[in-house]
Amino acid sequence: MHPLLVNRVIFPVQEWLKGKPTHAWLRELERTQWLDPQELRGLQLQRLRQFLEFAYREVPYYTRLLDAHGLQPRQITSLQEFTRIPYLNKEILRTHFNELHPRTPLRGVKRKNTGGSTGSPVSVLVDRQRMAVTDAMRLRAHRWFGVDVGAREVALWGSPIELTKQDRLRKIRDRLINSRLLSAFDMGEPALARYAEFIRRYRPEKIFTYSSAVYLFARYLKRQGWKAEPGWPRVVFTTAEPLYDFQRAMIESVFGCPASIEYGCREGGLIANECPAGGLHINAEGMIVEILQGSAELGEEAGELVITNLYSSAMPIIRYRTGDVVSGMTEEKCRCGRGLPRLRSVEGRRSDFLVTPKGRIIHGQAAAYLLREAPSIRESVREFQVTQERLDHVTVRIVPANGVSDTIREAIVSRLALLFLGDVAVDVEVVDAIDRLASGKRRDVVSTVGDEYIERIVQGK
Repeated sequence: MHPLLVNRVIFPVQEWLKGKPTHAWLRELERTQWLDPQELRGLQLQRLRQFLEFAYREVPYYTRLLDAHGLQPRQITSLQEFTRIPYLNKEILRTHFNELHPRTPLRGVKRKNTGGSTGSPVSVLVDRQRMAVTDAMRLRAHRWFGVDVGAREVALWGSPIELTKQDRLRKIRDRLINSRLLSAFDMGEPALARYAEFIRRYRPEKIFTYSSAVYLFARYLKRQGWKAEPGWPRVVFTTAEPLYDFQRAMIESVFGCPASIEYGCREGGLIANECPAGGLHINAEGMIVEILQGSAELGEEAGELVITNLYSSAMPIIRYRTGDVVSGMTEEKCRCGRGLPRLRSVEGRRSDFLVTPKGRIIHGQAAAYLLREAPSIRESVREFQVTQERLDHVTVRIVPANGVSDTIREAIVSRLALLFLGDVAVDVEVVDAIDRLASGKRRDVVSTVGDEYIERIVQGK
């Protein structure tokens, strides 16, 4: 389909049929991104007070909560006073689900389920307004890289094995808007070969995908001698997982274009997008970000991210603890000239951190780096996952490339022993495959004890 036809006719008609004012929001966001920080804070406060008045009037949980703490929306005249409202978390979303709906039903509400990366999935409700704002924020970020609605796109994403009628209709819709879906649930070598051939023929301008999936794909393409061609793709957007420096270097080298982070969570919405200058800009027009700092063990400015989505009327997300650890934020102006505040970086989920019996907190990617840096391990192991279920024990599950010798096992154990200083026992387990989460994500490091330990730190216990 011709990109101009998609941009001017097909996509606007689709959004109109869905009752989503996406284009109106996109025009507004194109304007507000250039406001200075003080103007943005004023805009946030205005929208926050309107949102809190709605939540207090319409949502039973917030009526009761604000009354119990002697808070009235009209009393909140600054972002500092706003922090008196208690936090929201996954457990509250689960146990008070029926009290978090507005009394007056909204139209076009959909239920979304989280991927359950912590083993405890939750559901949230989203309405047309929130969906429109989210889509407009994403489209704005894509425009930063010169790709607009209608540009050819490949989504390397979670795809159902058996297509339902709705899935088939979605496939037709995707074709009408120049989008194609490749399954991240099948990343074996035959599938990667098919994907490479499809991309060579389709010549997408943008790729939208999980960080781990496109990194694995880039490694395959490099091994096959892939040669990047100017203009396709123009950018690779990664989401759902942190994008680490070694992954970015591989992706940008193979595809010959920048990689850009999209950061959000299903419960809270689209939080930040990375611009061509490297600034991870918070979508401040609809998102208030706080950082719940713990102790020096997490870093001087690092802490858990807390968000408020100002357009989450179907289920208000107010001061929601995401479980993600970030390394701070800044309002210093980015080289791109936009006034939107920036996150310094997203370190990962708290459950991606390894801990030791002596209280050391180790970023999970430190373990991943150690394993990847050893040529013998890198050549012998196709995939791995480091799992910590006890403070004093870690299991490394590996998918061998061509069998694994005792020497490789010993190398894995000895390298991780250096990281843990002998405080943690390491076992190696050979498996046929490492399962992805239901969402399609795959995690190199999973700690079932890290989340609880860091929680004690941020609570000062």
